[in-house]
Amino acid sequence: MSSLNKVLYIIVSCLILSGCSDESSSSQKEHVWKEQTETINKAKEVEGMLLESAAATREATDKHDE
Repeated sequence: MSSLNKVLYIIVSCLILSGCSDESSSSQKEHVWKEQTETINKAKEVEGMLLESAAATREATDKHDE
């Protein structure tokens, strides 16, 4: 391959790669799994509330049994 062909190949490759990049998503600072991670975080919050409720119910039951 001549050096001109190599340079053209590199330039075309760079143009294709830069054309494929999505600049709008990088400006929003959001990652691909944002919705999934938000769902997981909400589930963890609900789990915490359920554990607190179960502990309160258990404590009330123990007091009632005494």
